[in-house]
Amino acid sequence: MEGDPNVGSSSSSAIKKRKKPSPVWNEMIKYPDADGKLKAECKHCKKTFDADSKKGTTHLKNHLERCPANPKRKSGSDGRDGDDQHQSLSPSIKTKELASLIKENSVRGVIKHFSSDQERMNWPDCPHLDPRVLNSRKDEILQLYQEEKEKLCQFLNNLSCRFTLQLVCRNRGMDDMDDGCLLVVNYIDDSWERQSKIISWERQSKIISFWHCPRDHIKNFTEAVKQSCMDWKIDMNICSLVLSLEIDTADGLYNEIGKMESWFSQRRSLPFAGCLLSTYYLRDYVGSVLKSEDYVGDGIRSIKECAAYVQNKSTSDKLIQLDGAVRLAISMLDYGPPVWGFGYFQSAVDVKEVFSALEQFDSEFRSINLSKQKWDEVTATYEHLKLLEDVSISISWERRDIPIIVDLPYVHKILKDRCNHTIEDCLLCQKVMKGAIDLFFSKNYSVRVIAVILDPRLKMDGLQLRYKEIYGSDADRYLEKVNKDFRDVYDAYAATASSNSKSYEMLDAMGRPSSPKSELDLYMKELKVPAVKKFDKLAWWRGNAPFYPTLARMARDYLALEITTADAAAKHALFALIHDVDCIYQFPGIPEIITPLLLLKGFLSSPEN
Repeated sequence: MEGDPNVGSSSSSAIKKRKKPSPVWNEMIKYPDADGKLKAECKHCKKTFDADSKKGTTHLKNHLERCPANPKRKSGSDGRDGDDQHQSLSPSIKTKELASLIKENSVRGVIKHFSSDQERMNWPDCPHLDPRVLNSRKDEILQLYQEEKEKLCQFLNNLSCRFTLQLVCRNRGMDDMDDGCLLVVNYIDDSWERQSKIISWERQSKIISFWHCPRDHIKNFTEAVKQSCMDWKIDMNICSLVLSLEIDTADGLYNEIGKMESWFSQRRSLPFAGCLLSTYYLRDYVGSVLKSEDYVGDGIRSIKECAAYVQNKSTSDKLIQLDGAVRLAISMLDYGPPVWGFGYFQSAVDVKEVFSALEQFDSEFRSINLSKQKWDEVTATYEHLKLLEDVSISISWERRDIPIIVDLPYVHKILKDRCNHTIEDCLLCQKVMKGAIDLFFSKNYSVRVIAVILDPRLKMDGLQLRYKEIYGSDADRYLEKVNKDFRDVYDAYAATASSNSKSYEMLDAMGRPSSPKSELDLYMKELKVPAVKKFDKLAWWRGNAPFYPTLARMARDYLALEITTADAAAKHALFALIHDVDCIYQFPGIPEIITPLLLLKGFLSSPEN
């Protein structure tokens, strides 16, 4: 709706020539009421309107075009102006119009829609419109939000599966206004169909909560997640919680994870798989540990000193010629590590021979170059961090690699083979490696292992081959643990009444009723599906659920976590939401309807709507 082009400036200091008053004032009487507010009275029907200059005159013009007492009103008009029409519409029609408005516009666009003509002319790009204008529609918005929320609650409760939650957080440093958290519920629906809401890949997922939460308020996470789960009545149906957020040793997140795991574990009969940290943030965690404790600071200072010397010498001494790769590595070392990770130490190890060669004819450099002991420490640090990097890549979903049980004995065995290092006295192993392994790998490895076994192309055979390669003679011990953990979860599913799950009568290969006890053995012994890349596991389980009803329930719960692109999509959705409300958080009185508006956009775009 554009502002009336005939509206003059309302500023008392305006020096430009005033435009002619709008023709509507020929048929309106302007006067101040008892409170001093300007009112406009229609000369034809005597109805009064707000005449504040900020409101413009479009609403007055609309009334005159529809006023039943106005002999000049447009033909074909039903005799109702915009305000009359809004008041006389039935609740269902008003709700549909509001829903359409929210669905088709950003939050800023909705604010702009409800702002006055004058405000829209002053701020055409809507960067600073006051969100409090929405308070005039607060009751309608909250009512619509509650209605849509109840519909979605019912939809989720009618599904016969558990959910994988995903907590995605965004932090852009010092500015708390840019912080926010998103809680997404992921699941596989009753038809085993790969539908999408905000995630347009291979799962169906829904944003169910969004809140503004600065990273220094880490304790808010647990309560916010718990409250959201209870509000949505899915707190008894959570299979696992994926945490996609930066980890800092100083923020107390480790304790908060323990609280969430304890709370979820106590509220269900089926096993809670745990709170999984995305290995994407492993570097952040390691970096925070290295910064909090100066384990490698002395080595880095020595490396920087050597790099600076070589950098300067190569420009002044023609005898020193560095190729492009070496020059790049030394410039990185001279600058210092932007992120405390294995990349910096890899560059140091790569130029070790160059530094050794320079020692042979430059006595000054020989005096500052790292000693053999320091070079051993740098090399060991690189091997430690490289191992974590290798494992994080192999365990990531996009690689579809076989997840291994990463524990300290395994790590120590690999590191002893890689570097001349005494593990028992290693501070990196005690402080960095142990914490990283506990947080990211050991504790919840079974979630990924179960997903592998439920892939009919791999099953236990895929694990056996991979574990033989990795663990050698120790493989049987690890495989025994994997098998036990898997069967424990299976037994829990088999022992639980499936009243809330889609039930199947178990059939044998000939379509005859079969014993539930033989289900797992039958699955393990059946020939594997050919190992082709383009394989739809959900379609396979949809067709084979009658033969493996208990395993099918497990597959619906555990395979919902499998697509890593969900993480990127959820982050994209979070960035879009925060971008939509960035300007809103600049106001001290944030309306309580901002979050409902954001979530309504998602609800109203869902397939069931």
